[in-house]
Amino acid sequence: MTAQRPSQMTGKPMEHHHSHDSSGGHSQEDHVRKTAPGETGVPLAVVGVDFRIASSAWRNHLLLEADERASMTEALRRSCAVEGIVVLETCNRVEWIVAAAHPRWAADVLRAQMQDRWLAAGLHATGRLPMPYTRVGQAAVQHILRTAVGLESFVVGEREIAGQLNRSVVEARKLGITSSLLNALQTAVGRTVRKVQRLTHWRHHARGVHGLALEAAERIYGPPSERKRPAVVVGMGEIGRKAAMLLAASGWKVQRVNRTVTPERAKEWQRLADLPRLLHPCDLLVVATGAQTPVVDLRHGPVPGCLIDLGAPPQIDVPAGVKVWGLDELLQLPSARPRAEDEAAVHELVQEGVAEFLVECRKRELAGLLRAVHDAYDRASHEQLPAVLAHEMLNSEPEQIRRVETAVRDVLRDQARTVVQHIEAAAHVRQTTE
Repeated sequence: MTAQRPSQMTGKPMEHHHSHDSSGGHSQEDHVRKTAPGETGVPLAVVGVDFRIASSAWRNHLLLEADERASMTEALRRSCAVEGIVVLETCNRVEWIVAAAHPRWAADVLRAQMQDRWLAAGLHATGRLPMPYTRVGQAAVQHILRTAVGLESFVVGEREIAGQLNRSVVEARKLGITSSLLNALQTAVGRTVRKVQRLTHWRHHARGVHGLALEAAERIYGPPSERKRPAVVVGMGEIGRKAAMLLAASGWKVQRVNRTVTPERAKEWQRLADLPRLLHPCDLLVVATGAQTPVVDLRHGPVPGCLIDLGAPPQIDVPAGVKVWGLDELLQLPSARPRAEDEAAVHELVQEGVAEFLVECRKRELAGLLRAVHDAYDRASHEQLPAVLAHEMLNSEPEQIRRVETAVRDVLRDQARTVVQHIEAAAHVRQTTE
């Protein structure tokens, strides 16, 4: 099934809301007055749907092309004082992360936009519209860090999400739609992920949708001794390579296929054009590409006994009645959770990361005051002090003037440092009391 990608993220949709919009027609000022405790101080919001809220069929209609991201950002900047946006699209979730002066207002507008896309696609005729979740302020920071370390994934502890989130920020930066705060958030995410890797055994290489692919294959074919024919894995991105590695380690003979094959990979990978030949003796086909339309068409050729589609949107066209293990079906497989003590440690590290980022936000709020202190020190030390000494110590020896200038400059530096320390301490106190 090919996912539809309606291109409707322009400035116009930002100017209206359907009845399902939780803002209820209230103004931006109303949202500011109704800001909940814990939402102040961090101008961030997350709006999204994950595997718990909507199936992949619904999530696929929220996927945005680059031009849609740019036009949506421009409309948000005009209507909601949004500074930047990061779009996270994975097989688990679709999330829009925004930095905005009034994040609750921006979150409500974006939630309405998600539902607008479903309405435009006619999905409301198939059932009730899902309600995207929103996280604002400190709750948004916590959600993003939890997501980055795999706490919010349907395979808890999977490693891929951190890289996907990082690449989403990099892509936003290339498109010119990020902001300094979102860039700082990227740094905070990286710092927390590295702590988790260094201090726990949380992020095991086999956790992820590639691990679910192996689970599904083993349910059908049993132990390695019963596997007679090879497996084919299409798509040699991060997930495809890991799926091939796990299958090979489990006893499968694996044929690796990619849409492009460089000369140095020619002995390891097959070209997509060779897929029909490879499928004839194949028991298992795993497809894990990032294409926006199906790359494997099985409607007029041999169909392997087990089809696993790790793509979002789906990557395989099949005849009617043929079963495909898609993301929604893989989600139903029971997966072993990480150890409880590791999970507790990761929770604690996430909270540390949130606290550190909140302090950075407080420092950013006080950045103007800090710059003023430094500027005042520079003027007093390098402009005013030399002028005063030149006037008051006109007949003194140069060495004496130098000693006095050094002593006074040290006093000014100590005073400026004390003021800066008080400002930074105030940032920590505000964070711990809010």
